[in-house]
Amino acid sequence: MLHWLKSLCIWILLYSLTMFIVPLQAAEIGRSAATNCDVHHGSCIQTLSNIQVTFEINPKPVKAMMELNFKITLKGKQPEASPYIDLGMPGMEMGPNRVSLQPMGKGTYQGTGIIVRCPSGKKIWIAKITLPDIGKVEFIFDVIY
Repeated sequence: MLHWLKSLCIWILLYSLTMFIVPLQAAEIGRSAATNCDVHHGSCIQTLSNIQVTFEINPKPVKAMMELNFKITLKGKQPEASPYIDLGMPGMEMGPNRVSLQPMGKGTYQGTGIIVRCPSGKKIWIAKITLPDIGKVEFIFDVIY
């Protein structure tokens, strides 16, 4: 009888923890997936170490599974090597998808890449822009499938 009561208490404890932890994780996923860039209507700007980073994708609207032109413009200190963009999804491992950027002059860099269609149907993507020897900045945006 005591063994049964102990098992019931453990089950209730685990169930209670699950009911508390799962909503917290869902809320965290929702916060991390909030966009900070509307790539469909123009460029997006962030600042990193006193450098203004402007990010843009063309053509608009931005759609998955087609070749896209990625452009960043830097105002301020320039990196020692060309920046690059790693594309992915917040909270999901998508495998490598790097856009190499070529200098176009006056702090502008461009490259082409493809945003793939996620089998989950999720449409929130993240562009992690690395400025070598300076740091990283992240733009989170949605795409059209």
